[in-house]
Amino acid sequence: MPLGDAPNYSTPRTLGLALVSILGSLGHFALGAVDYSNVDRYLGLWGMLLAGLLLVFGVLSLIRYAEAHDAMTDPSPRTPMYSTPHERLTFIIGMGLNGLCAATALAWAGAGQLVPWHLAAAAVNLWAVWLAWQARPKKGDELAP
Repeated sequence: MPLGDAPNYSTPRTLGLALVSILGSLGHFALGAVDYSNVDRYLGLWGMLLAGLLLVFGVLSLIRYAEAHDAMTDPSPRTPMYSTPHERLTFIIGMGLNGLCAATALAWAGAGQLVPWHLAAAAVNLWAVWLAWQARPKKGDELAP
């Protein structure tokens, strides 16, 4: 990445990924509370566990977005926030968690009673997967460890 490019965490796609991940996790929690008794207990617990992990991912991504914006205005930064080695992994985890949540929502739609709502939750997760795919740094853009 050439000097002067904004950190990947400071892009609008990263903000969108964080907000959509939080929205998706809250939707899964709400659907889990309402439709839990209509599905297998383990599917319900798995869905709510994934929703919790997705909520943590979304909040941490939102914090990273805020930190990247703050670092861009720091007159004497202590560490570079450009293209860190873990940056690509963060977006891969976002794709994985959202993909698993989408698959769980589709399974829950097949077993539960609130089918359109579970399909909507899966669509939100697939939107987040697309955002994570678009926001990830390209291979070779990371700094060497």
